[in-house]
Order: sequence, then structure tokens, then C-alpha cells
Amino acid sequence: MNTRKTLASLTPGQSAYVSVLDENIYTCKLLNLGILPKTKVTMVRRAPFGGAFYIKMDHHQMAMREDEASTIYIQETL
Repeated sequence: MNTRKTLASLTPGQSAYVSVLDENIYTCKLLNLGILPKTKVTMVRRAPFGGAFYIKMDHHQMAMREDEASTIYIQETL
């Protein structure tokens, strides 16, 4: 069984490449923020109590909600 990992599954300090975005209400927002396929993202930290995820990509840091991060499918780096 081939399960696809999402950005929400990364642990702090772990990096991955965006493989595809799930098409939903967040797609346009994520694309405008620069989250594109083949973009390298690093999980910086998770906010306590299930809050935001803090990620780093292309010299920028941003926060996003868990439901947004779970729509970004990743391919882990080696």
C-alpha cells in the first residue's frame, strides 16, 4: 500500500520537496505564497496545543494551519 506523506507529517528539522498540492480551497493561497511543486520546505517547529506549523522555504519563514499543511503532499529528501 502506497500512502503519500503530507507536510503536516514532518517533524521539526526535517526537510522535503513539495510533490503536489491537493486541489481545494487552499490551493490558490498556497500557490500565491510560493509553495510550488519541487520547492524545498523545512519544518521549523510546531506551535503548542496543535496550533500552527512554522516552515522555512527559499529564505522565507511562514506559519500555516494544520488543515493547510495536510493538503501539501511531499517527497522526502535523502
